[in-house]
Amino acid sequence: MIAVASIGLMCLMALTVLAPVASAATSPSWNYSFPLGVARSQAVVTQADNGVVYIMGGYLDLTTTDLNTARAYNPATGTWAVLTSMGTATRGACGEVGVDGRIYIIDGTISATQVYNITTNAWSTGAAMPVQQWEAKSAVRGNDIYVFGGVSGGKNDTQIYDVIADTWSSGKDVPYGVHAGAVVSDSDYAYYIGGENVSGTATTNVSRYSFATDSWSRIAPLPSAVCAEVAVIGPDGLIYVFGGADEALNTGMGAVYADTYTYDRASNTWATVDDMNIPRAWLGAAVYDNKVLAIGGNTPSTVYTTVESLDTLQNQLNNLQKQVTLLQNQLAQANDDISNLTDQVDGFNAKNALLKEQLVNLSAQLNQTTIDLNTALGTTNNNVNNAKSAADSANMIGMIGIIIGIVAILIAVIALVMKKKASIQQMQPMPPMPPQ
Repeated sequence: MIAVASIGLMCLMALTVLAPVASAATSPSWNYSFPLGVARSQAVVTQADNGVVYIMGGYLDLTTTDLNTARAYNPATGTWAVLTSMGTATRGACGEVGVDGRIYIIDGTISATQVYNITTNAWSTGAAMPVQQWEAKSAVRGNDIYVFGGVSGGKNDTQIYDVIADTWSSGKDVPYGVHAGAVVSDSDYAYYIGGENVSGTATTNVSRYSFATDSWSRIAPLPSAVCAEVAVIGPDGLIYVFGGADEALNTGMGAVYADTYTYDRASNTWATVDDMNIPRAWLGAAVYDNKVLAIGGNTPSTVYTTVESLDTLQNQLNNLQKQVTLLQNQLAQANDDISNLTDQVDGFNAKNALLKEQLVNLSAQLNQTTIDLNTALGTTNNNVNNAKSAADSANMIGMIGIIIGIVAILIAVIALVMKKKASIQQMQPMPPMPPQ
């Protein structure tokens, strides 16, 4: 037990060496990154598997005129490319890279599905969504693109596009009417975060959609209400949510935010990291080289060309610090438990020794009691045998006396009978004498 405690102490000392590094960890900060080149807001921002970021549609100034321009940024080379323009200008659309490698731009200010072929740099059209939506949000899984909410009807439609079959179907409605939120997805779930409700108010609502069961569930809410924000899953596996406003107006919104939150899917908890340098709404997001990118966006007065980056390595270091601290606490608790167990074992050993001593004493007492009982039993047996012999002798004498008495009575009876007989004979008359 002492050896185990020593090992635990050694482990605790090893972890303590890491403490100075962990104590130096701070919240990750935003830095200015590559230039966007042109101002852009309310555009569709998507990212291909090779890391290239595509920016399509949106608007470039406060007139909010719809654009049909398409551009691509390659973070690996730091270069921009101007692509073939979209067939129809739009803003407030949603879009995804499909399983076939093509980019699908869905609705916005128009009712259309526009398809961009990355290989040929050409556009085509797909089946239009049954219910047109502005500021709906999307997620992709397998062949399907899921489109949630948006401005039309009850704002809670779930519409599913099969990019291979070029057909639409319906899924389970969002639990509440919403648009202008943010959506991210993994292989199992899509997460609809924040957004503006049917009353025109930003919300803290966060709901999770299960692709497998076509069902929704509410999860931990945002720390504060926001809409027109953006979200992305970072390299560290956390969901990053940043920017936005208190109402989903193109340029006349009230408060505009620079807040940045992270969501841990495993623990269903939110945390806060450093704010962006520039508050803005209607921005885009991407990920590259351990960095989360905030692209473009606007305030009521400015449409930005700014791209900021947040290095998630610092956040990963913070998470490692938390894990090390947790392990240190667990190890310290384990050492306390081992110490307590050692004390308990020592107590048990002392009780065991006392019990052994008591057992030896009881055994000796039992042996002596056995000897005393055997001695007493021997004495008792002798007394019983002597009493039995005396009783037998008395019984024999009594029997002899009884026999003698019986014989005496028989003799007396015989004598009496003989006497009686003689008396009877005397009383009988003498027979006559015969004649002479």
